[in-house]
Amino acid sequence: MLADAVHGAGAPAAAPLAPTLAPAEVRVLRRIADKLGMSHWDFATGPCNGSGVHCDCSFSNGTECHVIEIFLKDQNFSGELPPDFADFPNLLQLDLSRNLFHGGVPDQWARMKKLQGLSLMGNRLSGPFPMVLAKIKTLTNLSIEGNEFHGPIPPEIGGLIQMEKLRISGTNFSGRIPDFWGKLKSLKKLQIEGSLMEGPIPSSLSELKNLYDLRISDLRGSGSAFPNLRGMQSMRTMVLRKCSISGSIPSYIGSWTTLKHLDLSFNKLSGEIPPSFANMRGVDYIYLTGNSLTGNIPGWLLTRNKIADISFNNFTMGSSGPSQCLPGSVNLVESYSPEMNSLNSVQPCLKRNFPCVAWNGQYRSSLHINCGDKEATINGIKYEADTTPKGASLLYVSPGSNWAFSSTGNFMDDNITDDNFIATSTSKLDMPNSELYNKARLSPLSLTYYGLCMFNGTYTVKLHFAEIVFTNDSTYCSLGKRRFNVFIQGRMVLENFDIKQSSGAAGMPVIKTFQTYVTNHTLEIQFYWAGRGTTGIPYRGSYGPLISAISVTPNFQIPLAVEPPKTRGSKRNSRASIALVIGIPVIAIFTTLIVGIYCIKKRRKSLMHKELRALDLQIGSFTLRQIKAATRNFDAANKIGEGGFGSVYKGLLSDGTIIAVKQLSSRSKQGNREFVNEIGMISALHHPNLVKLYGCCTEGNQLSLVYEYMENNCLARALFVEQYRLRLDWPTRHKICLGIARGLAYLHEESAIRIVHRDIKASNILLDKDLNAKISDFGLAKLNEDDHTHISTKVAGTIGYMAPEYAMRGYLTDKADVYSFGVVALEVVSGKSNTNYRPKEDFVYLLDWACVLHERGTLLELVDPDLGSNYSTEEALLILNVALICTTAAPTLRPKMSKVVSLLEGHTPLQPLLSDLSLAANSLSSNGVRRNFWQNPSESQSLTAQASCNDTNESSTIDIDGRLMS
Repeated sequence: MLADAVHGAGAPAAAPLAPTLAPAEVRVLRRIADKLGMSHWDFATGPCNGSGVHCDCSFSNGTECHVIEIFLKDQNFSGELPPDFADFPNLLQLDLSRNLFHGGVPDQWARMKKLQGLSLMGNRLSGPFPMVLAKIKTLTNLSIEGNEFHGPIPPEIGGLIQMEKLRISGTNFSGRIPDFWGKLKSLKKLQIEGSLMEGPIPSSLSELKNLYDLRISDLRGSGSAFPNLRGMQSMRTMVLRKCSISGSIPSYIGSWTTLKHLDLSFNKLSGEIPPSFANMRGVDYIYLTGNSLTGNIPGWLLTRNKIADISFNNFTMGSSGPSQCLPGSVNLVESYSPEMNSLNSVQPCLKRNFPCVAWNGQYRSSLHINCGDKEATINGIKYEADTTPKGASLLYVSPGSNWAFSSTGNFMDDNITDDNFIATSTSKLDMPNSELYNKARLSPLSLTYYGLCMFNGTYTVKLHFAEIVFTNDSTYCSLGKRRFNVFIQGRMVLENFDIKQSSGAAGMPVIKTFQTYVTNHTLEIQFYWAGRGTTGIPYRGSYGPLISAISVTPNFQIPLAVEPPKTRGSKRNSRASIALVIGIPVIAIFTTLIVGIYCIKKRRKSLMHKELRALDLQIGSFTLRQIKAATRNFDAANKIGEGGFGSVYKGLLSDGTIIAVKQLSSRSKQGNREFVNEIGMISALHHPNLVKLYGCCTEGNQLSLVYEYMENNCLARALFVEQYRLRLDWPTRHKICLGIARGLAYLHEESAIRIVHRDIKASNILLDKDLNAKISDFGLAKLNEDDHTHISTKVAGTIGYMAPEYAMRGYLTDKADVYSFGVVALEVVSGKSNTNYRPKEDFVYLLDWACVLHERGTLLELVDPDLGSNYSTEEALLILNVALICTTAAPTLRPKMSKVVSLLEGHTPLQPLLSDLSLAANSLSSNGVRRNFWQNPSESQSLTAQASCNDTNESSTIDIDGRLMS
């Protein structure tokens, strides 16, 4: 009745008001739109009507709306993440994946008290693990994969007890995998692939009974036995790849009825495949490749019509094992143990190292493959076709049986049943020899090419790459990072190789050249994805090795076929034979006399050649004609450096390879010895941070070394020579220090022969076009045998870089190189030469000043002013402190270079070593030892300091008594 009185009798009822978005949230959306440059949100009709904003209008009896979901993925937004998203009090889902956001996660986001799902996948976010995320206790789904986050995973993440899905793959997180997983009992999906984290896999994983998707790969550090996963009865996808897991495979895995994908490849698993696996006929993918599994190959595995890869194991044939590689979906390449190599009934593809079965010595000396595409002829050379579309678990042998490849893995999460293992450029490539780059072979995990029945000897291997999947534009597609490792003959030659970064742009070719040695007539080139880089740009499943073409050519004279002797002859032939029987000894004696006289006159050179032959070198030999043609007869215009050894020239080989030719000077008294020493040392070494030796020339009076060409010359020139100085940003300086450290760690601890370089300095660090550091000049290097505590030797090196115990007493260990590295690291951070920079009259060397600043607590004063504030103070302090630890006067307190690498990568805490540094400074007066020696050298020690590339090899050699040797 009251309503009638107000509205009038019989008046129609008022229509309910349409719900509207809360005004405060409209203002927040406007701020976000302004910051992101958005124009497609329609504020006239209401932004809740689509365009990635979803609202709940059930508030206030259906009259008020609040934003609950925002999906802005694949939009190419840039800048920093707006903190304004925290002003939506009811926000449940936020997806900002596949954009160009950089920086960190705003602290204001801690106010999102209802947020359940957050995806930041595929951006450029960086910094430590965002602690603000640990404060959003309602999170159930978190994806931060494919970013540049680094450092350890904080234990506070264990407080997100509602978490169901956690993806942190493809980041730079480091340290041990935390052991808080038992707290996240709701977790269903956990993905930690391709980080820098260390094992072992924590035991607390066994408490996650609800897991159905578990992926952990490529762990560093120590290994462990197989984790106890017995209770995970809902498991669908399990990837525990290259986690250093040892022991046998648990039989309970065979009882998991929901399992579809199992990858235990590249571990240290042993024993037999469990009989319970016969029940796994519903599993689509089984990858056990790269282990040490033994016993017979199960018959059920050979008859199933689904993908299985058991290659590279130690199986035995038994009574019913396969004698040939089967066509179809089961890869058996190199699956048998070495003991099976003697069985003639077994095909070579099953045997270890894929041995050759050439008849009558019909070996091959070259190999050219157009990977992923049809046959092509380039400069008269035919590149064979490689168009097989499959590759999940496949051995392919070429029609001519001269090469083969083994491919392992399937592209995950791409929702495609038949993966495409051949990439095709979406645009026309404007480059020379584009026929080699229009298509390329892809692999989701491991791809191994074999050169079959090759002559034994040294070869030049050229690997052709071009990134044809990612883009160069300003879209999120340009953020794709394809990183993988490359092995030749089992030795890693490229680590975390990024095609686009190396070539400078997508769609641009880059050729990587290597020298290798074939000893058993089989060449093996493996491309392995270690989980690094992005996996979801431009779409899920975009990752793994990509190779465009392979070229292999010999560095030796190809042997000629020898005709069998004739069975019929004549008297004339008989008389000729008699004449030869008499004449050959006479000619031989005469020739011996001539050669003897020549050898007496050329004794010094002959001794050098004898030493070279004794080295059994794995490098190429160049003729003087080739060298002269490459350098334009040593044209002065091509001269790029000069030192005690001689001059260095830039050259261009006929195949387009740019080289650096290091020519021995006739004035050098040490030249021959250093020449032989440098060849002998570096010919056996292959590492991304060591300069590559292509070969040498010993023809006539010429003694030359042929190296890969370094576009940016040397570190000393880039830092200290004003007209050539490069603007090195902080990430580049950090990369240079880490590269030098990795190269030295390889020399000291990882290579087949352990070497002390003895002359690490800025001018012996070369920089390629991508400013990667490569150690050069091995003329003074010494072998460091494992059973020797040290080497007593003549002192050789450069003032300001030599460790005190070596310079004063000739006491040489690998810790002398550690000292030199510390000096170079100081120079890289400061941009100043250790020997030429004198901040005050009391300080002769940069190192002295660094010690004083360390004691004052103002070490950052050393940072190069050219950097301004554009550097990481945390990383700068880390490198500076590591440099001081490395230059401790007591060699026993200096860390191994492997420890230095771990420190620089953030895997090892610095504080314990800093305590040692303080102890050394107090008890040994290490600063005084440094200063007293270098400020007051013996008058007989006529050393000269060196810091420019024009005298790259200008190092002084002194015997223990202090007499100048050169």
